[in-house]
Amino acid sequence: MHKFFVLLFLGLIAIPSMTFSQVYGTLRGKVVDEEGKGLRGASVFVEGTQKGAAVRENDGSYVITGIVAGEYTVRFTFTGRTTVRKQVRISASLTATLDVTMRDASVRTEELVVVAQREIVNHTKQGSMDKRSNEDIINTAREGIGAVISLSAGVLQSGSGFSIRGGRADETDVRIDGISVGNAFTGGFGASGAAYFPMVSSFATEEVQVLKGGFSAEYGDVTSGVVNSVVQTGRDNKYDGWVRWRTDVPALFGSQSTGTRIERDGSRFRAVEVGEGAKWQGQNEHTFEFGTGGPLPLMAKGNTFYLTGRYFHEANRNASYEIYDPWGNNIGQRPDNGSWVRNLTGRLKFAIADGVSLTLGGSYGVSSFEFSGWAWLYANREGYVYDKNENGNYLLRTNEDGSPVTNGMEERLFKQNVLDNFVINYFALLTHTLSPTSFYEVRISQSTNNDYSSRRTSTDGPGFFSGWDMQTPSDNYMVMGNQLIPGKDKIVDQYTQLIENTFTSDGFLRLNLPQRNPLTGYYEGQANASGSYNPWGIPNVGFATSGSGGFSFRDGSNWTIDGSFNQYLKTGEFEHNFKAGFQGQILEMYKHSNSNPYDGNPFFDVFDDGRFGGNLYADNEVVRERTNRPYNPMKLGMYVQDQISYKGIIFSPGLRFDFFDPNAQYRVNQIPFVSIRADSGFADASVKMQVSPRVNVAYPITETSNIRLSYGMYFQMPMLQYLYDAFAVDIIRGASILGNPNMDAQRTNQYEIEYSLGLTDDLVFSATAFYKDEYNKVGIVYVPAVPDPYSQRDVTEYGTSRGFELNFRKTPLPTENYAFDINYNLGYLAGTASGPNSNYGLTIDPYTNLPAFPLSEYPMPNDIRHFFKGNFRFYWLDGQGPSIGGLKVLENSDIIITSTYRTGVPYTRTDRNGTPLSEVNSDRQPSFWGLDARIQRTIQLKSIFGESAGNTMIQLFVDVNNLLNRTVVTGVYATTSDPLDDGRTFDRQVGDFNSITYYKTPTYENPSTFASTQYDAYGDRLYNEMADFDGNGLVTQAEVFESYFRYIDKVISFRGNFQIPRTIFFGMMFRF
Repeated sequence: MHKFFVLLFLGLIAIPSMTFSQVYGTLRGKVVDEEGKGLRGASVFVEGTQKGAAVRENDGSYVITGIVAGEYTVRFTFTGRTTVRKQVRISASLTATLDVTMRDASVRTEELVVVAQREIVNHTKQGSMDKRSNEDIINTAREGIGAVISLSAGVLQSGSGFSIRGGRADETDVRIDGISVGNAFTGGFGASGAAYFPMVSSFATEEVQVLKGGFSAEYGDVTSGVVNSVVQTGRDNKYDGWVRWRTDVPALFGSQSTGTRIERDGSRFRAVEVGEGAKWQGQNEHTFEFGTGGPLPLMAKGNTFYLTGRYFHEANRNASYEIYDPWGNNIGQRPDNGSWVRNLTGRLKFAIADGVSLTLGGSYGVSSFEFSGWAWLYANREGYVYDKNENGNYLLRTNEDGSPVTNGMEERLFKQNVLDNFVINYFALLTHTLSPTSFYEVRISQSTNNDYSSRRTSTDGPGFFSGWDMQTPSDNYMVMGNQLIPGKDKIVDQYTQLIENTFTSDGFLRLNLPQRNPLTGYYEGQANASGSYNPWGIPNVGFATSGSGGFSFRDGSNWTIDGSFNQYLKTGEFEHNFKAGFQGQILEMYKHSNSNPYDGNPFFDVFDDGRFGGNLYADNEVVRERTNRPYNPMKLGMYVQDQISYKGIIFSPGLRFDFFDPNAQYRVNQIPFVSIRADSGFADASVKMQVSPRVNVAYPITETSNIRLSYGMYFQMPMLQYLYDAFAVDIIRGASILGNPNMDAQRTNQYEIEYSLGLTDDLVFSATAFYKDEYNKVGIVYVPAVPDPYSQRDVTEYGTSRGFELNFRKTPLPTENYAFDINYNLGYLAGTASGPNSNYGLTIDPYTNLPAFPLSEYPMPNDIRHFFKGNFRFYWLDGQGPSIGGLKVLENSDIIITSTYRTGVPYTRTDRNGTPLSEVNSDRQPSFWGLDARIQRTIQLKSIFGESAGNTMIQLFVDVNNLLNRTVVTGVYATTSDPLDDGRTFDRQVGDFNSITYYKTPTYENPSTFASTQYDAYGDRLYNEMADFDGNGLVTQAEVFESYFRYIDKVISFRGNFQIPRTIFFGMMFRF
């Protein structure tokens, strides 16, 4: 807590020089008469806000700062002049220009309302910024903010986040209203990934900005880019809102272009395309969203609210083709595979004094998942119920007939983990407008991004706000014989395996066999696939028999204090937009994970305060004390920048200082390994400080064209998981990767040049060239310690990214019926490692006893040479469109087409054993082309009920993914360059399978019929009639071989290397 007060003190003394403008923009312009003379004394007011200014300059110029991003109407008034109202869009961190000419009221008495053209080229922009307004977001044939963002040039939606210009996903900062909501442990969105992150609804988003390079000094601890979403805020002059619903329509989904089956081709098999293909199945999804805002009732003007929520559920997240196994199970639509995403976001703004406002905001998001892999589909045995007697022994509960009482939960449901991701943030923001040209802010915020993965405790679904009811680890029992007794053995109780010397299920053979754990009612221990209970009757092909393991609990939160001061100055021919600021954070990190909790010497990691059970594995109080506490790193950033305008040239220098205190110790030497219990061998990790200069120069060639140059040095500390995960290790295990709290910051030098040209009032073109040198990227170093070598995190990798981007955009106009946004990216991405673990497990050089690391850069897996993206919108407003019999069939309709094309990603050719046959990533996968569409119709209710319905409307829409139903090849195997043949499976021969014959019936006359090889690890017979094709009570080696390829026939019928067929969704939206 004392650190919080230290941070608060730093913030208070830094208020005079701080800024936070990732939500606010600036409006400037001139108010003149018909002769172009300035109208000093004119009033400018931004409707729906408390922002305004009086014109004080002789040339009629004005400036208004601190306007929340959004679409506004600006009212201009002057005595004796006709009032003018003009529309304008304000973007975060940018300055919009709005000039107006006011006419004599004696000539024109009525108010003049002007629909202003959007500023086609903004000369004040710093760096590459792709911004999309609410109108742009909702008029895209993509669902969700993440999918819309990925349409920006140079941006890929990559796993847990966004890869910008080739950067790793954890090098992109994800923010909402300038508050980082990503996972400080892992980077990006965290466990939910970009697709399922509990983000505010895209329809409640006023604007999204994607900063791709050359961004100013106010952005720190980030090397690739920033994605910032600005949430809508209520206006003080009107109420508005909306309700939306969307679902899939599986009956209209497409199918594979052809079916696939296996045929023998000489000594091997091959896949052939034949017959009709399988149909793609729906995820059975539903999305419900709402948003509403306006003035707070019974309160003075300037007090507003906004509330928005989102609920998404799908019953079959991994749904694919309608393909059935021999038992009739739908493999492509497995049970217990649902997803739930919930978000509730609100804003309250209070005008507490003249020029002073207080904004309170918060967001509560939860994403919940259940997992259902094909491997567990046939593990259908229910758990047994046990009762504990007065002696502490567990006794099986039985029915009247002596049969076991079961718990009603099939093993596959219990053993497969569920996952919760909680994303919570709230803040209080004080804004003080000192004058129309200056304002400052102070904000305190708290953000949480936690993820928990463990077994569920019941068949109930997740709570709406609370998520799953999960098991938490404990170690209160140990094994004595075949019983659990009180004690500790470093094995998590719920995963403890009990062994008893007992008879097999047929009673013919006595073996040491697993017994059910009375705490769970199931067989525990390591996951086991030795059984043959599957529709093909073959053992050891990956179908789980029992067992399982692994859980992970992470808590990550931070307290942040930041603020802003922004001052606009004009001195002669120089104009300054000065900014200076700071941000301080105190973070708190907790973790308890164990990948093999059934083992007494597991792969585990613990740093918590007991909230997840504490360190159950320590046999030393020193170890327990050093691991039963969280990590509390601290960050502080300060910067100053100025945007100087002189005769059209805009020069924007900036300087940033970043400070990071890991607040932990590190191992001074790696050889020999030093246990966390040691009294020496550790030292305090040093404080890391970086100074990063940024400069941006824009030279306007004309009012609608400019050239922009930028250079910046960017630093980012490695994700906290690489500092702290697996650092506090007591006993080293082979293949371990240890954290390193003393790593330096990663560094990127960025160079960029951009040319922008407004061809017309609604058509703009830009070309951008960029180059990035990436130093100190996170990787690993190999430590040849004896007897157990290990690896340790360090900043050892290097990479480069260079490319060229073209953007061509036409904004919509009421008089025209089309708009588009097209971009192209030419990219070259190379480096020494594509990810932190890329160089793990390399071949050890026998002469140096070190791994054979790459000697030079090579193409990265996301090195996509050519990438085209486009969004095309055709629209007809009220009374527009072709007429049939006097009926405007397309009025108030939109047809939106979104398309992407890219060349193939790199891969390395290998032989069937995985040995490379070519240079790393020297071959290319097939290219990809996709075409999606949205068709929507708006029904104005006033056309039915009259003017009393106001602007209330209903929108009906249909989304079509893969409009042309293309099902072409999108990937090939590295061994064969073929989409179906992996180079190994089809070459298997009869001799590759166990020569043992499995007998249906054991007899004492033939001891082979009840040998140990006739049973799986749990004492059940391996004979399965599904593999007994001749029905003689025997399963031979040849029959196992045949059954295996019948199974493979099902596997390849899913055609995973082919494009997914057409999918269709329907929805409606009610606006008021």
